[in-house]
Amino acid sequence: MFTGLAGPHLLILILTWGLTLAVVGGVLYVVVRLAVLHALKAHTRWVDGGKG
Repeated sequence: MFTGLAGPHLLILILTWGLTLAVVGGVLYVVVRLAVLHALKAHTRWVDGGKG
């Protein structure tokens, strides 16, 4: 099945998958980080608003 994927082709395939996973992981990291930051700010405003 994978007879044609030998040598440099396999290396290119692995590097491409690795780069793709790194990019997707980086994007997910940024999105989750921004979502958590937004939630913490909203929670802080909510708590501060209840003090008055």
